[in-house]
Amino acid sequence: MVDPLSTLRRWRDGLQAMPWLSLVGYGLLIMLYGTLLSLLLPVAWQPALKRVLLVVPLSLIVAKDFACLPLGLQRLKLSRARGESRWQRLLAALPPELLAYTRLERAMWRGFFSWALRRRPAARPAGTPLGYLERGSYGTVICCVLLALFVEMPLDTFIVSLLAKNPAQAHTLHLLFGAFVLYSLVWIMGDRWYVLGRRHHVLTATTLELDIGARGWGSIPLDAIASCEKLNESRREWCQRHAFPVHATRTVSPCDGPNLVLLLKPGSDVRLHLLQAERGGDGPIFLYLDAPAQFMAGMPLPVLP
Repeated sequence: MVDPLSTLRRWRDGLQAMPWLSLVGYGLLIMLYGTLLSLLLPVAWQPALKRVLLVVPLSLIVAKDFACLPLGLQRLKLSRARGESRWQRLLAALPPELLAYTRLERAMWRGFFSWALRRRPAARPAGTPLGYLERGSYGTVICCVLLALFVEMPLDTFIVSLLAKNPAQAHTLHLLFGAFVLYSLVWIMGDRWYVLGRRHHVLTATTLELDIGARGWGSIPLDAIASCEKLNESRREWCQRHAFPVHATRTVSPCDGPNLVLLLKPGSDVRLHLLQAERGGDGPIFLYLDAPAQFMAGMPLPVLP
């Protein structure tokens, strides 16, 4: 007999572990595929389906809120015990991913203005550089996205001419499309300034200093690494093969899929900042390096084939 409470706990734990970004992605996919499905249904059914497409993503968000409510109350209690101000207590009760996104937004705007003003990034620590741009596809992806944005401008103009019913509506749509293109440029050039300014991780005598700009950085003590393994499959396939939950792993790569996995020693709470959110634990860390063999050869650790 199925225990309803245990089932609810499993659902709660699954929602707590699922990142907000993944949840929003699922909601957008539901709306996208639902919209495509509505085109195949009779016209009389389409209004009801549209209402469902609005309710389902909102229901996911509400379920995530309820599942994370105990965690928020726990953070609020700890904030109150530390004697923090009311504003700090309010921030502690909010989802950490939301606060991380606001920090990431500020960081991208800082990167954009730093690029526009030709500022130089801060100096890196001394050590052996471990590059991730020479053989990676980051530059190609940036060029493709920029090309797509500039190609999109005349396409948007054509689309507006089809959608707009009057000049005022056309003007509004032009402003919306233009704002989207400019906002995308801010994020692209801001991220580019960070990544091109770093260009590599640094291996020192005691730590591995990871840095891909505003989207990820952190320091891994070498004595916390149990072994390193070259990755010849996707991260999800590796996790399935080792029966390890994907959400408990961490990936540090500017664009490409990881080709190296670091296995940490149990109990080593390595803290990394990913998308401006701090994440700790001793789960596997996936990296992309131009020359993973260079890192594996320089590590005084067990190397798995």
